[in-house]
Amino acid sequence: MRSFNLAALALSISSGSLAAPTSGRSLPIVDLGYELHQALNYNETTEIYTFSNIRYAQAPTSKLRFRAPAPPLVDRGAVRNGSEHRTCPQAIPAWQSKAFVPIDEFSASGKPFNLTAWEQAIEDAPPIPIDTTKGTTEDCLFLDVHVPKKILERAQRHPKGFHGVPVLVWVHGGGFVLGSKTGYPQPTYNPDLIMQKGQEYSKDGFIYVAINYRLGAFGFLSGPQVLQDGDQNAGILDQRFAFEWVQHNIHLFGGAPDRVTAMGESGGGGSILALMVGAGVKAPFSQVISQSPAMNPTIAAPAGAFEEFLSRLNVSSLAEARELDSAAVIRANSEQVGAAPPTSYVFGAVKDAKSMPAHLDVLFHRGEFDKSVKVLSSVNTLEGGFFFDPTAKTDDAVRKVITNGIPNFNATLLDELANQIYPPIFDGSQGYTDNQSRQISINGDAYFYCNFLALNEATKGAAHAYEFGVSPGVHTQDLAYTFDDPYSPPALAQARETLVSAITNFAVYGRPDLIVDGQAKHFPSWGSTKQQVTIGDRGSTVTHSAVNEKRCAWWRALHESQ
Repeated sequence: MRSFNLAALALSISSGSLAAPTSGRSLPIVDLGYELHQALNYNETTEIYTFSNIRYAQAPTSKLRFRAPAPPLVDRGAVRNGSEHRTCPQAIPAWQSKAFVPIDEFSASGKPFNLTAWEQAIEDAPPIPIDTTKGTTEDCLFLDVHVPKKILERAQRHPKGFHGVPVLVWVHGGGFVLGSKTGYPQPTYNPDLIMQKGQEYSKDGFIYVAINYRLGAFGFLSGPQVLQDGDQNAGILDQRFAFEWVQHNIHLFGGAPDRVTAMGESGGGGSILALMVGAGVKAPFSQVISQSPAMNPTIAAPAGAFEEFLSRLNVSSLAEARELDSAAVIRANSEQVGAAPPTSYVFGAVKDAKSMPAHLDVLFHRGEFDKSVKVLSSVNTLEGGFFFDPTAKTDDAVRKVITNGIPNFNATLLDELANQIYPPIFDGSQGYTDNQSRQISINGDAYFYCNFLALNEATKGAAHAYEFGVSPGVHTQDLAYTFDDPYSPPALAQARETLVSAITNFAVYGRPDLIVDGQAKHFPSWGSTKQQVTIGDRGSTVTHSAVNEKRCAWWRALHESQ
């Protein structure tokens, strides 16, 4: 998920988003065994090769639709260079479409923030002018590899005697229904800045990988028919498959399989945690950077979502849905998600024995996760401001937002939540002053803060954490500070330097040392006092997490009961 500048969006759509190959230069080829892949371009300034759209799985179409990914077929007849466009089928809920522009207004432009202005901005915002049924393909299970020239050349000269450099693998967010490895609909995930900093902080820097995975109904359709004749959470299975590709192939580019860091934001931040939880699970990476780790509070689909999807396709079974052409399925997915009520995405990760045996906070609390993984995680100060219905100004309206957004929330649970856990007391003692800020608190805890707390507490204090507090601190705002986003450049250069230094030092050295005004500063671990670094408007400082443990314990008890 990202904010959008409408003028820049129009320009990016009209001009295209894929860079052309460097003309007149012989670009390197890597032999992957099943195919030969050539770099698409070379940046003379950064000295980085980009290998675009490397296939890591077969096209998940026809009989493979709604199933776990399958290994790519051998195809060595021609050298591939990934010049084609590869974006998985997309969908944007109408309610979320109206939140994108306000994020850009209040973050990139520095517009003064208050809740009243935020409500009005969302109500007045136009929907994003993009047709999600266009420009995508089901054949989208591809990844990009960005590698410094000197590293690739060293790997090709000494294929057996070169141990390799660290690898950072990016998993995008988007509520499990939208997004891509390069950004959607604009190419906002440009890794040049973090790769440049990586080479400044170490001799070799690191390799950057970004992956696509299936979204919406294609990746997260669930129900008895899918259990019987398919795979639930196919999108998460795609992610694990992509990480396994990295383990088996990244040495060919000069990367070290045992020095892989997974980095994801929002749905990406939550789903990479799903790859390291479960009894006896071995994560396909050694470190994780989880930004705003998101997961549906009940890891369940809305009642009737599967049946509605088949109805939109005018079929009665999963087998019949597999026989349809892509255009029909893409349209049905786009329309169903587009009509989702506020704070809902319809499709998302669900409880599943193979891929999500329980909610994240439950598994972390039980100690059922790969404890060898080093952890850096973060949250923004106003996560719940994104998942927000500005029209919900009464207790009944807030209750409706909760039941619409969180499946399987019965009347008893709703009464307990509304009367005891988040009571309608607006004197500031509860952390909110009206029903609007109350729903922000509820959704912030339910989707983000409690996952963040559970992860850090499970490491027994060894993890590192930061809080992104640049005003207004809404969900996704930190992405412009993480990547070299040409469409929504960050307002505060120092905050960007601090954030990027933490990420790159962690990826390279396993410790998120900070660079502030050119000076290295110690980044404390979580410890017993919940220490974190808050990156704000006036610099960075060590603070203590204020996530409400009592409320998070209530959410965990709910998850354990389901």
